[in-house]
Amino acid sequence: MSPSARGQGSQRRRPGSARGPLRPDPAVYRRRRIVVGVLALIVVCLLVLGIVLMVKAIQKVRQDSSDQTAAEAAAAQSPEPTLPAPTGDEASGACPADAVEIIAGTDEESYAPGASATLELTVKNNHDVACAISVGPEHQVFEIRQGGKTQWSTEYCTPGGDEADEDVRVFAAGTERKSTLKWQMIPTDKNCNRTGDAFAAGDYELVTKLGEVESKPAHFTVEEPSSEPTERPEDED
Repeated sequence: MSPSARGQGSQRRRPGSARGPLRPDPAVYRRRRIVVGVLALIVVCLLVLGIVLMVKAIQKVRQDSSDQTAAEAAAAQSPEPTLPAPTGDEASGACPADAVEIIAGTDEESYAPGASATLELTVKNNHDVACAISVGPEHQVFEIRQGGKTQWSTEYCTPGGDEADEDVRVFAAGTERKSTLKWQMIPTDKNCNRTGDAFAAGDYELVTKLGEVESKPAHFTVEEPSSEPTERPEDED
């Protein structure tokens, strides 16, 4: 075969063997677009969910901080109430001296010469709470005065008290207790020596004391002795 013939045969085969590129099936494109769309939707949903969770977390932190600040402000404005610490006598449970009232009294307003009198000493707690008062006899004083001068006192004839014998009582707020003394109305001096048979007629005052607290005077009268008529002797016949 001649060269020209081989060339013609070759030329005849080239057009049949040279085929163009194959085009993908359209269904493949559709599947790819669906997959990409689904993935994009998932990514968007995740982003939205993340943003929502982050916003909620920030709001919770702000709310907690606001609640804590409000609680601290309320605590600062309304401090916990506390009771005042007791001072002075109150710290030991004793009544303050200015809350103790002493009241003097007698069982009668006037007495006949040679009579006996019942003297009264009343202790009252004017404090607003219960407290203790030492009311033992060693702290009590009964004093008879006339014209501002002491005429008789239990201190004249009473030996010094023993601190071990102190009588401490608890008084509720506003309550009182009374002590009495039977007095024979016989005058004595400061050494407890008798100076007469009876007190002279006149007006007197009773002043009572409990420690350093003194009562207001209670007034009473000693009456004049009654004059008895003298009997005239019968005339002899």
